[in-house]
Amino acid sequence: MAAAGLRPVILAFLAAALWGLWWIPIRWFDALGLTGASGGAAMNAGAFLSCLLWMLIRREPFFLGPKAVLGAACVGVAIGTYSVALNYGDVVRVILLFYLAPAWSKLIEWRFLNMPWRWTSTLALIAALSGAFLVLGGDIATTGVTVGDGLAVMSGIAWSVGATLIFINPGSARPIPLSAVSALTAALIALLFMTIEGDWPNGGQGVLIAGGLGLGLLYVVPILALTLWSAQVLSPATLTFLLTAEILAGVISSAILLDEPFGPLRVAGAALIVLGALSEILPSLFGQKVDPGQGRT
Repeated sequence: MAAAGLRPVILAFLAAALWGLWWIPIRWFDALGLTGASGGAAMNAGAFLSCLLWMLIRREPFFLGPKAVLGAACVGVAIGTYSVALNYGDVVRVILLFYLAPAWSKLIEWRFLNMPWRWTSTLALIAALSGAFLVLGGDIATTGVTVGDGLAVMSGIAWSVGATLIFINPGSARPIPLSAVSALTAALIALLFMTIEGDWPNGGQGVLIAGGLGLGLLYVVPILALTLWSAQVLSPATLTFLLTAEILAGVISSAILLDEPFGPLRVAGAALIVLGALSEILPSLFGQKVDPGQGRT
């Protein structure tokens, strides 16, 4: 982290916190009439068009290897399903269930990338799954599980796969082309849900759609590009620590602004999920060297 300097740390922390507030424009557009996946579709389409325009103006080559394209597409699937999940479930539950992602990343790295399984890996898995159990109310029955819950878990898995493909094989991929692929995929995922639901904007919602496109430029592009850039600069342990900014920003803001239950079980579940996300930095606290090749979780 000393070599990377303080600027990427601050920018990554800011990007993580802004991702934690992503539910606000999603719910805001839903309240104004861009229901279901429509708001996310507009914002991600705006982000894609902005990235495309940037590359055309700057004549930036769109060169990405197959793994980078697949990884960015998986990140887009994660963003798209996460955006839809925020309209189908409690915001706090969706955010926390998404952050089972570090546990999935551990399993992916161990099974497919031959990364070592350490005591912190076991801790991350147990803490994440125990936290999810408490967030869901301490009930293993599927009757209380919503569509939003399922999409949140699916989103976390897609993020883990995408992040592994991108950040374990950094190559020469640049943030804007990666962001373009992710934003386009997220918009297509939203369009898929809109088609399934038959929920399309009408002709009188042009202003809202334009607003969504604008937010794609002003909100989605910066945080998406910062996330992808910082992941190529900072160590995995530092990035894992910074992920908690998104959890805290999302949980605190939704607890304040929404009338959703946030009792002792969810507090305990949130603490366990944060512990799972922080497991990567625990070896350094005990004086052990953290392997920088382990990738972002």
